Amino acid sequence: LKLGETSVVTFTFSEAVTGFDNADITVQNGTLSTVTSIDGGITWTGTFKPTSDIEDATNSIRVNKSGYTDLIGNVGSSPGNSLNYEVDTKAPTVAITMSDTDLRTGESSEVTFTFSEGVTGFTNADITVQNGTLSSLTQIWADGGLWGATFTPNGAILDTTNVITVANASYTDVAGNTGSAGTSLNYEVDMKAPTVAITLSDSALKVSETSVVTFTFSEAVKGFTNADITVQNGTLSTVTSLDGGITWTGTFTPTSAITDTTNVITVANASYTDVAGNTGFAGTSLNYEVDTKAPTVAITLSDSALKVGETSVVTFTFSEVVKGFTNADITVQNGTLST
Repeated sequence: LKLGETSVVTFTFSEAVTGFDNADITVQNGTLSTVTSIDGGITWTGTFKPTSDIEDATNSIRVNKSGYTDLIGNVGSSPGNSLNYEVDTKAPTVAITMSDTDLRTGESSEVTFTFSEGVTGFTNADITVQNGTLSSLTQIWADGGLWGATFTPNGAILDTTNVITVANASYTDVAGNTGSAGTSLNYEVDMKAPTVAITLSDSALKVSETSVVTFTFSEAVKGFTNADITVQNGTLSTVTSLDGGITWTGTFTPTSAITDTTNVITVANASYTDVAGNTGFAGTSLNYEVDTKAPTVAITLSDSALKVGETSVVTFTFSEVVKGFTNADITVQNGTLST
């Protein structure tokens, strides 16, 4: 007998009897409906229903010999015992364990399905995995009590709440009892490479100016140093983080006597990792300009030997376009200069 089944129990006497009822009967691991006879008391029947959640291979039904008499009052000569019957109404259960519950890039985990007893009909179709794939199941124990497979997480995923589940009633024990559902403990998947955004507080730098450079990562990182950073036309102070490794800052000082309108700051690819060990992507700032080159001026005269009545055109040629230039900036000797 398995879960949900019943059995008709027949008591066949050598002759018709009276006084026979359920009080005369002992059943093991189950209950018996009220016994009745439709042939005058020779044959009696009842329905046996096994107790749930029981596994017992040795059971019998017993009739007390003094519990009944024949029609002239003779008590039964000997007790009656049925042959052995088995009761298995215990649904199998499953425990799911993983060798690694903190998975990152390149890692996998061995998954073990341990059943309370041998099972049949257990396949990958009965299993749901989150953020990954499961290899084909392997039956480790011959009776089907232990199975194994390898879990491989999907790429570019960051999820701290995942479980593997076995569906309810998707497998049976040898007796045919359908199994209960099972769920693993939580496992984490971190396969997502960190990224970085680079910003400057000042993107048009001139003599004596500096700019705060901020490196904002998608998550906390480790192993990030100035050796991972390339700056153009300047130097960067040692980068530091005050929030556990998400935001890092340094001060950029442009090189002197430089004019360059196209500059960027870059972080090298795979030069840092997140806390889980995933290597990070490269990053590049927007363009910034550096103009720390002081302009110069050359002064020429159209006539450098002047006498009474003569004038000379004076030309001021700068190395680049200038502003704020007026007569107040000019000193002339022995003469005057027009605006």
